[in-house]
Amino acid sequence: MTTVADAMPQRRQIQRWAPPMVQSLLPLTAVILLALATILPIGALLMRSLFDRHGSFIGLANFVRYLAEPGLSIAAWNSITLSGIATALTVVIAYPVAYAFNRSRMPMKGVFRTIIMLPLLAPSLLPALGLIYILGTQGIAKDLLFGGQLYGPNGIVIASIIYALPHAVLIMSSGLAQSDARLYEAARALRAGPWRQFLQITLPFSRYSVISAASVCFVLIFTDFGIPTVVGGSTNVLATDIYKLVIGRFDFELGAVVGVLLLLPAVAAYGIDVLARRAQRATITGKSVPVAPSKSPMRDIALTAFTAIVCFAILFVIGMAVFGSLVKFWPYNLSLDFKNYTRVFVDSDDGRALIASLWLAGATVVFGAMAVAITGWLVARRIGGGLPRQMVQALAMLPVAVPGLVLGLGYIFFFNAPANPLSVFFGTLTIMVVCTVAHFYTVPHLMVVGTLLRADPEIDLAARALQSSPLGTARRIHWPMLLPTMIDVCMYFFVNAMTTVSALIFLFTANSRVGAIAVVNLLEGSRFGQAAALAVLIMLISIFATLALNSVKFYILKSQPWRSK
Repeated sequence: MTTVADAMPQRRQIQRWAPPMVQSLLPLTAVILLALATILPIGALLMRSLFDRHGSFIGLANFVRYLAEPGLSIAAWNSITLSGIATALTVVIAYPVAYAFNRSRMPMKGVFRTIIMLPLLAPSLLPALGLIYILGTQGIAKDLLFGGQLYGPNGIVIASIIYALPHAVLIMSSGLAQSDARLYEAARALRAGPWRQFLQITLPFSRYSVISAASVCFVLIFTDFGIPTVVGGSTNVLATDIYKLVIGRFDFELGAVVGVLLLLPAVAAYGIDVLARRAQRATITGKSVPVAPSKSPMRDIALTAFTAIVCFAILFVIGMAVFGSLVKFWPYNLSLDFKNYTRVFVDSDDGRALIASLWLAGATVVFGAMAVAITGWLVARRIGGGLPRQMVQALAMLPVAVPGLVLGLGYIFFFNAPANPLSVFFGTLTIMVVCTVAHFYTVPHLMVVGTLLRADPEIDLAARALQSSPLGTARRIHWPMLLPTMIDVCMYFFVNAMTTVSALIFLFTANSRVGAIAVVNLLEGSRFGQAAALAVLIMLISIFATLALNSVKFYILKSQPWRSK
């Protein structure tokens, strides 16, 4: 039996051993794991684009061969132009909505905000399916569409707007919420009217959030695979062509070339976003005063009407997808039943895919949350040497600039290489979990870093004075402070794991197919009703998980009264 006297030396020995381990081994381990999950697969993709199928180095010959195929060059042009048009329209629509949420006294803001965020909780395929039921060749309003054809550029642009709109509203809302009320007080003192205040204060002050939103939306639309697959018709884009090259023609070299082409605009857009965020931070000071919306009935009525129209459009599109999932045989028998939902569970493949999605999402939450908590803590609290910590931060920021299709293709080249001992995991749910965590890693990492940076550095100084180890300080102080943020991290990982298609389209097998991929397969077989039912089930699971995690977050905040002090 161990006595207290025997345990004390052991405890002192552990305390002497733990700090060196934390300071050196933990950052190094984080660097290795992040490199395996991100930079090495991307490096394998870049290398494959410079070699032929026999493994001989050929330089840029694959790029020349790609440019020689007119259909593929047209796909690149279509991707750029359609993404640009959809991004511009998304920003134009999202800005008044974000303005209404932050600068008006619009009623029912919570209801409108919930509706705007609905596309985040569903695969991008669901809005595209709703558009088919509305504007497709057998849609209820097929003659209303300009040009009379949904499949092609029209469908890609409209569905992409619905898909990217919540992201743009969130980013712009963040920018509009950080304005300084003192500027408006000075403008009113100089007798500037509301319109002049908007043009000379609001619009210039929020331009960085607009640039950031445009950059994010362009990358999302440019690299999305689901929407062009459903409503793209014969319009080729890079996101679908890379799939055709790899899966249809087994031309991995040209697939790697297209992956590089997808990567370049994403990196450029991310660079623009970084510059915009740095400039935005330079305009905010510690003396800034939050803006309280003034009373303006005409403004509030106009913004409420516009937001209501946008919300109605989103509800109508998603509602039609739900309606289509309940119809017996569209458009000839519109009676309602649950036959399509029954098929999802009776069909062993689709039911197994839905269960695999739950396993994927659950494992992504567990391992992703653990990973971002550790790397965010290492970076924010300056644990370890300067170089390893900087490498952790750089590797954690890399995935935000890498499209899911590119990352998935890189996983094929890296993890499926015969010389790689990790190739035993290829084709399993494990590698899909790793890819999903890596793909969505940056935003949760920044959430953790941002939360921990709010802790005063004097806390760490006091902990050192009391001879508390870094792990002990993290357990007693940092972890309780981080708990609500970790709930948000879990929500982010879960929803994205349930709805993502692009990151996993190259990695699944018959035994590891997930729900979002099953929706794509059902659409390829023209089983639209069953595909809509499966997509709706994914959305409902995401909604339920979000509500459950929000309830946990509310309980945590209620159990921590020190936050209100």
